[in-house]
Amino acid sequence: MSRPKPHEQALISVAQMRYENGMAQNEIARSLGMSEATVSRYLKLAMELGIVEIRVATRAFRNKELEARLMQRFGLATAIVVDRRPNDGAIVQLLGNAVFRGIEDLVINDTVIGVSNGETVAGVAAAGRLIRAENLSVVTLIGGIGRAEEASQTGEVCRTLARRIGARAWVLPVPAVVDTAEAAEALRSTSGVRDVFELIDRLSIAVVGIGAMVPGTSTFRHGLFTEERLQQMIAGGAVGSICGRFYNADGQVLHSDVEARTLSLSLDALSNVAFRIAVALGTEKVPAIRAAMRGRIVNALGTDAETASALCGGQD
Repeated sequence: MSRPKPHEQALISVAQMRYENGMAQNEIARSLGMSEATVSRYLKLAMELGIVEIRVATRAFRNKELEARLMQRFGLATAIVVDRRPNDGAIVQLLGNAVFRGIEDLVINDTVIGVSNGETVAGVAAAGRLIRAENLSVVTLIGGIGRAEEASQTGEVCRTLARRIGARAWVLPVPAVVDTAEAAEALRSTSGVRDVFELIDRLSIAVVGIGAMVPGTSTFRHGLFTEERLQQMIAGGAVGSICGRFYNADGQVLHSDVEARTLSLSLDALSNVAFRIAVALGTEKVPAIRAAMRGRIVNALGTDAETASALCGGQD
């Protein structure tokens, strides 16, 4: 039998006694009439939910100069740039923390947040903490990509962020791409899928990854498209993809035979979302990121200093 979840106020009380009043765990246990094991479990859960944070402030790693340059050059609403540290393996976590801190200030009651798949978006989800707003929803913007056990899988990203901020998770229960346009239309018309797309129409915040036109990107690595399809799209002018939708160097949507078979937010619809935040890093993604900003597909960017410098140093 699973243990009942403690009330949030109980977690807050235990956390305050431990970290504000400096009480030892055995003292807290005696004071509240519970076991030390329960106190330990409450403290761990409080940290997982973001009630307690032990960290170096993310702003200490932000590069304000590059942020200003990106915003001025590409007309962005906001830019979040983090400096790399000797442990490069932590860059996705660091970027995720910084981007989430920017997002949480935008969340009010009834906010709908959309997420794509990918490691950087998963980093944002993992950085989530409880947000004191009501009736929040997190929804996937594309059908399933990746293995279910991977943190970067579409549905897992959605569920992780929803759990951490105290929202309801809405997952598109379909593949990202199906065999025929007729199959896609039939799936869209089913009640479960239709309800999710209706919620997507109410997005106020979108957090998306950007795919480069290289074999290693998740869009191709997970078999969503073949190597042959990659080469066809490149030949047709594609420089990047968002939610399985392709665009050229000017940020214009490229329409192809696969579009009608894709179950995801369209780029035209994404462009109408108030806050559309791309989270991407790596110099191989520079052409794709630049094009997405140039075409106003996204109006905010989270990245690292190396990628930001390459973006600022290239041609508009």
